[in-house]
This record gives sequence, C-alpha cells and structure tokens, in this order.
Amino acid sequence: MFDQLFEHFSTLSYLVVVLFFILLGYRPPWWSRKSLDCRKRDVQDIPGPLSLPVLGTRWIFSFGSYSFEKIHEFYEDMQRKYGTIMKEEALFNVPVISVFEKQDIEKVLKSTSKFPIRPPTEAIAWYRRSKPERYASTGLVNEQGEKWHFLRTNLTTDLTSPRTISSFLPQVQDIAEDWCCLLKELRNSNDEISNLEQLVEQVGLETSCALVLGRRMGFLLQKDISETARQLAEAVHQHFISTRDTYFGLPIWKIFNTPAYSKLAESEDIIYTLALELICTADEATKESAVFQSVLRADIDEREKTAAIVDFIAAGIHTLKNSLVFLLYLIAKHPETQEKILGDSSKTYLKACVTEMFRVLPTANCLARVTEEDLELSGYRINAGSVLLCHTGIACKDERNFKNATEFYPDRWLNEQRSQTSSNATFLVTPFGVGKRICPGKRFIEQVLPLILEHTIRRFELRTVKPMELQFEFLVSPKGPTSMIFKDRF
Repeated sequence: MFDQLFEHFSTLSYLVVVLFFILLGYRPPWWSRKSLDCRKRDVQDIPGPLSLPVLGTRWIFSFGSYSFEKIHEFYEDMQRKYGTIMKEEALFNVPVISVFEKQDIEKVLKSTSKFPIRPPTEAIAWYRRSKPERYASTGLVNEQGEKWHFLRTNLTTDLTSPRTISSFLPQVQDIAEDWCCLLKELRNSNDEISNLEQLVEQVGLETSCALVLGRRMGFLLQKDISETARQLAEAVHQHFISTRDTYFGLPIWKIFNTPAYSKLAESEDIIYTLALELICTADEATKESAVFQSVLRADIDEREKTAAIVDFIAAGIHTLKNSLVFLLYLIAKHPETQEKILGDSSKTYLKACVTEMFRVLPTANCLARVTEEDLELSGYRINAGSVLLCHTGIACKDERNFKNATEFYPDRWLNEQRSQTSSNATFLVTPFGVGKRICPGKRFIEQVLPLILEHTIRRFELRTVKPMELQFEFLVSPKGPTSMIFKDRF
C-alpha cells in the first residue's frame, strides 16, 4: 500500500513537504550537527525533546508520558538527559529555554533592567481584561514595564516594610497559640492529624487577613472550618491548578472556553467575591492596618486597590500553606532538629531550618524571565526577547553547589559553613524571586514561619506517618492529604 502511495509523489512534492516543515521551524534531532564547528551555536542548536510543527513540545503534557501534576519531574528528567541547558517550544514553535547551571542562572537574573520582564500568565490576563468593571489592569504579577513599576511602587511599600511586619508579629504570636490549640483539639486518639493541609490553609487565611485587614477573623477558633474559609481555600487551590493547566496546555482556551479556563474564571470570581466580603467588614482595627491604609491612600484607580487586596490575601493563603506543610514535614522527618530548636535560645537554628526548607523544598522552584539583552549561556547565543526558565530548585540539589545537596541539613547555614553556603546560595535559594520583581510577601512569610514552627515544637513532638509525595500546581505542593503525629511534650 505504501509503495503505491509513494508512486504518486514526485521529487518536487517531497521537496515542497520538507520546505513546509522547515519554514514552520521544525528541525530533526540531527539537524546542523555537522555545521556546529563552523559557526557559533544558537537557539536552534540547543537540545531538547521532539518538537512538532506548530504544536512545539506542548504535546508532551497533553499526549505524552508526563501529566501536568508531574511537570517538576519532567524538568528533572530533561536536566539529566540534556545537561545544563534545554529547549522546549511553545505553540507555533516559539522557543522556551531552560537553564540549570548556577553560572547561567546568575547571568540571566543579573541581566535585568529597571523594569524586569517576566512571562505573564496569559489566561489570567485574558480573564481580567474581560472584566473591566472589576479590573483596571491585569494585576501586579502580569503587568510589565512602567505600568508594573507604578503598581509596585503604589501598592506594596508598606507590605514590604520591616516596620510593618515587626508591628504585626504580636498578632502572629496569638495566631500560633490558637493554631496549637486547634491541633490539640482535632488530633485523633493516636495524636494524628490526618489532613494537615486543611488546617494550614486556615492558618494562611487567618494570618493573611490579619496582616492585610488588620484584625483577627476567627478562622482558628472553631473546630469545624467556616464556610467562607472552606470556599476561599478551595477556590485558591483550584485557581492555581487552572493556571497551571492553561499555562502549560495548548492555548485553545483563546478560541473557546475549555474546562481549564472555565474553572480559572470560576475560581477568580469566587476569590474576588469572598475576599470583597471580608474587605467590606472593615472595622476600626482595619483602619489601623498599615497595609490596608497604604493601599487606600494610593493615588490609583479604585479597582486596582480592591484587586490588590484580593490578590494579597489569595497569594498568602497558598504560599504559606505549602511552605508551612513542607517545613513541618521536614522537621518531623528529622527529630534531631526538634531538640536543637528547643535548646537554641538565640533562635539562629530555627531560622536555619526555615532557610534550609526553602533550599530543599521550595514551593516556587523556577524563575521565569524574558531576556532584555543578548546572552551566551552554556556556549549558546541567546537573543534578546527570549523566554528563559531558571531552574533554581534543581540547581539547589546539585552536588557542585551544595554538599549532600538532597539532604535536609540546617547546620550548613551556621558557624564556619555559613559563609560558603551563603555564597553558593546567591541566586539559587530564591523562593520568592530575586531583584525588583521579588515577591512583596517575602518578609511576611520569612517572619511568620519561624514563629509558628517554634510554638509548634515547644508544644508537640512531631513525627511523620508516611513519605510525602509532591505534585505541581503551578507551585510545587504536597500531594495531600498529609498525615502527621503531634504528641504533647508536657
């Protein structure tokens, strides 16, 4: 049959087909290998998985062996297979370049200008443009250039202020006490909490609202999770998953509403509505909130103010949840660290545990940038305007950067090891990003985690029940439910 089919193709027909694929950007794996010595290597020469015409490499997640939940494992496999640099191709064969080498990551993150560019989450931007009655822009995360700088300057000054966070810490102390009381009340007869994520989400919501709205909401004072807390936590969780699916999947949601985009729009709507209800309950305590008042005083569109407060609360819930579950799990898995925390009055070991968690299990394990100048990375010439993914999480597990890199070892951040570890960690241990586009909630998370951990360790002896699995939800997250033992110390 094939012989009869090929008889109808002339030599010219074959040439036309080959030319068609070449014009679309497709190159077979062996393409141009013989000419590499004759010219400088560029983006076309970077190794990577099979790229199909038009579809690029996105087919891997839709039809290949990798699911969206295992995208973090996909990049680990690609690094093992291709080495320090790897190329994917998005729709219409637009290259997306991943770098895993410390020197390359540092070069990319140092090359940014006054207004660093990061690839937007297109589906969120698309949705927000469709709702001009709510949103005056696509938001702080998605905007670029002077517009981004204007929003960042007007909306986050007090949120990033050491003075603001310092004045907030007494409330965190009270929240940590309520958290321990809730753990004690909800344990089963074996001292086990069977769904740690759900309780930690309540901590994230209570803490985020206390910071932004200036008052306690009572989400930790009730045995059964409130309906508002439950709906908001579920919507935030679904929002991150839908963002992942629309970002890494084929963008056919631009043509018609896909299930992923519909869920994204639904979760955006729920988050906005519920957070707005919380904002509308503002009282005298809220009027004293530095973060809330700084947003209200900002000389910007009222829609930007509301959207910013909504985004602050939503981001705080999910980021704090993942980081706190990871931290508690690692401390429970290494019981010797608990005794060291109890015996360290300086609290330096406590902070080292948090920093080491950020190295071993960062919830944000990759930083994306659009390069603004030509770069040479791993011997390849990268043109300005290229999309680059800096895989800091994978680099943190490289033995060339950290000794016993896969082990949780807080002592590496102390005493004589501290200097070398800190030097190697520059541009690698960056769970909140780096530079001018660093997450405005960085200081908030860094102060909250040690306080909650300290209160927990002083009240309970922690033990794991089973190994934790990970999944990718646009951030690396625990694949729950996570079970843990909280045994009284006294």
